[in-house]
Amino acid sequence: MPVVGDGYSPIDDRAATSVLRHAIDKGINYLDTAPTYHDGTSEGFIGRALQDGYREKVSIATKMSRKVVDCREDCRLLIHEQLGRLRTDHIDLYLLHNVTKDSWRFFEDVGALDLIERARDRGEIGMVGFSSHEERDFFMELVDSHDWDFCQIQFNYADRGIQAGAEGMSYAASKGLEVVVMEPLKGGMLSRDDLPYMEAFAGSDHDWSPAEWSLRWIWDHPEVSVVLSGMNAHAQVDENCRVADESGPGTLGDDELRILDRAKEALDRSCNIPCTACGYCLPCPQGVQIPRMFTLFNNHVLSTGHSWGGNMYNFSTAQDEKAVNCISCGECEERCPQDIKISELMPMVHRELSSD
Repeated sequence: MPVVGDGYSPIDDRAATSVLRHAIDKGINYLDTAPTYHDGTSEGFIGRALQDGYREKVSIATKMSRKVVDCREDCRLLIHEQLGRLRTDHIDLYLLHNVTKDSWRFFEDVGALDLIERARDRGEIGMVGFSSHEERDFFMELVDSHDWDFCQIQFNYADRGIQAGAEGMSYAASKGLEVVVMEPLKGGMLSRDDLPYMEAFAGSDHDWSPAEWSLRWIWDHPEVSVVLSGMNAHAQVDENCRVADESGPGTLGDDELRILDRAKEALDRSCNIPCTACGYCLPCPQGVQIPRMFTLFNNHVLSTGHSWGGNMYNFSTAQDEKAVNCISCGECEERCPQDIKISELMPMVHRELSSD
């Protein structure tokens, strides 16, 4: 959402409400939020923005995040609090958020799904699902662990073979789960027009933006029910709606698919650190802003000819947020869905970006 300043909060209520209602007026009817988004302010904003008859036009999806619950009572209270923040008597779609092996054990131990199913029996929750960045084998175990209605996975042409991947997605769909796709633009990276994959797109007759190429590739898969794409401007809403209208299973031909294969190969060769800026590695005990460090480094590597990444690191980053503060404790690596060796990379990031 549009925000005031450079962080994730506060949300600019006037601008964000305008974008959100414009999206709903265009036909978007699935809103994805969570108790941790925008520094904990996203659900409250959604509740305010859906007044004046807009609540009835959409389905709200929110989540039970391990970051905000420590016991069974926390889980019970969270659902009640979310209904209040969202200003609604029911949540259409409810997920266990970012399920890892560790958080799954916690959710099992406290009986979180039992509480969610009880809330469904009371009419407070509709469909029940989970999101996960785990690898395929564990993902498939999750699919088989409960009578889920849907799941949410990371999927785009650059990440087709990691985490659940195409095989996991097909498995979930074969079990009757609706599939919601997150990270369709790989944390925004696949929307840029200054990266090496543009060489592959230049050989096409289509005047499509990099983001459109990626979104069309995802919509081409019949297993996909919903594509989540962060939009903070009317123009982004309009483009995404147009692409969704024009896309669908079987709409890409062999030539387009080959171009996307070449684009993936170009990106694989050029992107040193596969961070999507999901933020699950945070907070760092030492205060390092890990996703920002990797974003600056990747931009530094990919943006040959200018020093944007270095300038941002040296002049626009707080000293206590820099990579140099990493002590290699490894806590972040346990939470990273991309299995990035963060503690090994931080010294290199500082060495490459620092002007000291």
